[in-house]
Amino acid sequence: MRLLRGLGTIEGGALAIALVWLVTAAAVAQEGLYTSSDGSLRTDLRYSERIFDRQNDVTNKVARILRSRAKGQVPEGSLNFGGRLIATQISERTDTPGKFPILSRLPPTHTRGTSDSYGVINEISLNATLALPWVTGFVQGEFTEVEYPGQDDVQLRKYMVIFGDLNRSPFYLAVGRKTLNFGNFASYAPFTHTHSSHYFWAQSEDPVIELGYVTDGSKIGFTLIPAHRGNRVISSPRNDGALSNFALNGSHRFGIAPGHDLTVGGGFLRGSIYDSTIAHHPPGRGINRFWNELWDVNLTWSGPRFDVQAEFTRSMHGWPATGHHVQATTLQARWHRELAGNPITWSVSASRGVQGTDGTEWERMEQVILGVEYEATRHVTLGAEYMYNAGFVPLILPTITGDRSVESHTLIAGLKLTF
Repeated sequence: MRLLRGLGTIEGGALAIALVWLVTAAAVAQEGLYTSSDGSLRTDLRYSERIFDRQNDVTNKVARILRSRAKGQVPEGSLNFGGRLIATQISERTDTPGKFPILSRLPPTHTRGTSDSYGVINEISLNATLALPWVTGFVQGEFTEVEYPGQDDVQLRKYMVIFGDLNRSPFYLAVGRKTLNFGNFASYAPFTHTHSSHYFWAQSEDPVIELGYVTDGSKIGFTLIPAHRGNRVISSPRNDGALSNFALNGSHRFGIAPGHDLTVGGGFLRGSIYDSTIAHHPPGRGINRFWNELWDVNLTWSGPRFDVQAEFTRSMHGWPATGHHVQATTLQARWHRELAGNPITWSVSASRGVQGTDGTEWERMEQVILGVEYEATRHVTLGAEYMYNAGFVPLILPTITGDRSVESHTLIAGLKLTF
């Protein structure tokens, strides 16, 4: 019913109608590519899949846009449109009434009982990419039923202007509101994020300034961040708007055998939310705030039909709210195959988050996901997950609400509709 109510809103209905209309138009084009007669207006399925993807290419969307432009997916002088709908049905069971430790969602119930099942619209998103000489503009709007408290269900999630052209220079300058270029935070599961992204995936509220370098094998980005509380993870001691916060992130891909690559990455973020005795991600000045930096390392081994990834992220200092540093570890793998001539991906993902000393109720959370994702038709991908969670530690008042004994089991089935 909540799903139907979301579609019934003026904004949600308008986005849904636009999405269905544009998908119908794009579906007639070969390989999901549709263009106007002069080529100035375009939709490209494969480009949209990468740009909308919240499970992969999480923090490097600027590099992805520039590389797509260099390869001709976003030709100079064109305006490229895209859209995505993600909807899921979620069924959870916990051994402790009212405690459901599923990550990366804000479900509509989960206040009592030991089981729950519901359908939800994760997102209905539309975006546009405009390519001009040396300049690329990008904007993305979204309707969602899992917005954070205080946010609207219709949001302008990303907007940026990118100065650069990889066919002429590997350097670029990007200005706008976006996911911060820090860490990797990919998830090989179809829908659910890892503990690494749950704890450390940073999103800006105010426009940031990113200077970067991109080649076929390397990506480096330095970002200046206004000292404000971001949408996720970003914060600073004073939050006075000065350009005193910053991030540095980079990776390099090494060819280790024919068809096999090893990508090594690392990052640093100066100001994070883990800086205060007040645990509920505080805005404003807070109490006894300080710079609690984050650092990240990640490795990805990719072969012709598989990927294996590991990531570790940690705060430089203890979080005053728990008396312990905050860290997350992710290990995951996926295998690419075919079923009935269409791509299918099997995945396993394990992650662990720690924010307390050994034996405390708020010490850790653990998660294991078994997933499968199948491209049923050109524009429709189906996915399913089984997920096991151990530990219940909301990052709001963790020392009060934490319960290490909680275990839960979750089944998720859903679809992604993309043009």
